[in-house]
Amino acid sequence: MKIAIIPTTGGADPWRGIEVAVELGVEGVHIGASGGAWDLESRTSAERAAILDRIQGYGIGVSALIGWGGQVDLGEPEGREENIAWGKRLNEVAVDMSEGLWMAHAGICPQDRSDPSYALFRDGLAEIAAHGEKVGAKLLLETGPEPPRIVKGLMEDIASPSLGVNFDPANLLIWPPHSARKHGGEFDYERAMEDFDPVAGLELLIPWVSHAHAKDSVLRPDGSSEEVALGTGMTNWPELHRIFVRNGYPGYYAIERECGEDAMGDVRNAVEFLRSLAP
Repeated sequence: MKIAIIPTTGGADPWRGIEVAVELGVEGVHIGASGGAWDLESRTSAERAAILDRIQGYGIGVSALIGWGGQVDLGEPEGREENIAWGKRLNEVAVDMSEGLWMAHAGICPQDRSDPSYALFRDGLAEIAAHGEKVGAKLLLETGPEPPRIVKGLMEDIASPSLGVNFDPANLLIWPPHSARKHGGEFDYERAMEDFDPVAGLELLIPWVSHAHAKDSVLRPDGSSEEVALGTGMTNWPELHRIFVRNGYPGYYAIERECGEDAMGDVRNAVEFLRSLAP
C-alpha cells in the first residue's frame, strides 16, 4: 500500500504539509498543477525540477498532479480549444513532476452517445491523450459525474494508454443528485445506488485505474449527500481495498479531505485507517 496526502489540506503551507507527510511516514504527496505557492504550471522545467528534487529529498514521491477541478467542460464548444491546449500543457507539467500522471474533472460526459456533446467530450479527451502518448503523460478522468459504466464505455471508445481513471468512490455518492438535476430528472435513490455503487464501480473500472482518492461520503434517500471522514461513510473501503489488492493495483491511495473543522487531523486519522486495512 502506498499512501499520499495533499500537503495543502486545511490551508497548510505545502512545505509544512510535506513535513507532516514525513511525520506520518507516508510515501507520497498529491499536489496541484496550477496556482498556490508553487504554481507549477507557470514555472520553467528547471524550476519544477528544483521543487521536485526538494520534495524527493524528504524521501517522498509525487503520486499525481491535481488538474482541473470543475472549471472545464470539454463537451461545451465555448472555450473548448483553449481547454484542450491547457490539457496538453498539463501533460508536460506532469511529465516534469509526477511521472506523467495528472487527474481532472473534464465536465460531465453525456450518457447518450447520440448527444452531440458526447463527440466533443470524447474527441477532446482523445486529443489530449494523443499528445500524452507523445510526451509520456497520462490524464486520469476522475469518477463522480457519470455512472462507472459510462466511464468504462468512454475508456473503451478512446482506447489510449494515455487516458485512465482516478477512482474517487466518495464522488460517486456525492454526485447523483447533481447529475439528476443536470439531466432534468428527479432523483431516484435506489437507481442512484445501483448506477453509482462504489464497489461495483471499482470492479468495472479497475483495469483503467492508475490513481485513487481515499475519500468517503454518504448519500441519503432525500437526495442529500456529503463528504465525511474516511471510514465513517458508505463507500465500503474494506471491500474496495480487497478489490485493489486482488487486482494487483500498484498506485497510490491519495487522501483527499476537502472539508471538516480539522481537515489535517482527519488526514492523520485516515492514514491509520488505511493501514488497518493492509493485509
